[in-house]
Amino acid sequence: MKEPTYLKEFDEDTFEKMFSQYLPVVYSMQSRYAIRDFDYDDWLQEGRIALNDAMNSYRQGRGTTFGLYYKMIFENRIRSLLRRQQAKKRLAQQQAVSIEKVGMEAFSEQFQYHGFMEENICISEQLLAGEIPLSDLEKQSLYYYLKGEDPDVIAQRLAEPEKAVQNALNRTKNKIKKKLNSTIS
Repeated sequence: MKEPTYLKEFDEDTFEKMFSQYLPVVYSMQSRYAIRDFDYDDWLQEGRIALNDAMNSYRQGRGTTFGLYYKMIFENRIRSLLRRQQAKKRLAQQQAVSIEKVGMEAFSEQFQYHGFMEENICISEQLLAGEIPLSDLEKQSLYYYLKGEDPDVIAQRLAEPEKAVQNALNRTKNKIKKKLNSTIS
């Protein structure tokens, strides 16, 4: 195949013919370098990207053949991917915190206890045990509300006026608060 000069525009057939001609370069790089989570299709994709770059930037008469130029561009691309992979690997090590170096106090400041989780568990247990008496409308409204639905959607689902659903949710919240206050006291 004739060496390209400076190809700014090329059709798909020309590109695929060139790629199949230089496919051994892709296989060679694949056998030389190991990139984590890279499969066969990834190598082909990177090879095509490098070929596109090479075809867009190659100039004949600069002392190198197109094949060597493509190989250089593809190898540089693979090395950049490897550098990026190594940088991501080091990032976790750079952000690591040693308890011995910073002390337990500094470490415990980053991991604070959140009491609301305990409250949520307490509320769930009390609701399941029936310790907080709720009407059917209050139970159904609370169920859909906890699933993330808005009061207007809940009202449509239950065939109730929106105001009735909002009132049921407010009564439910008040009953839960009252029960929590009596449990804490």
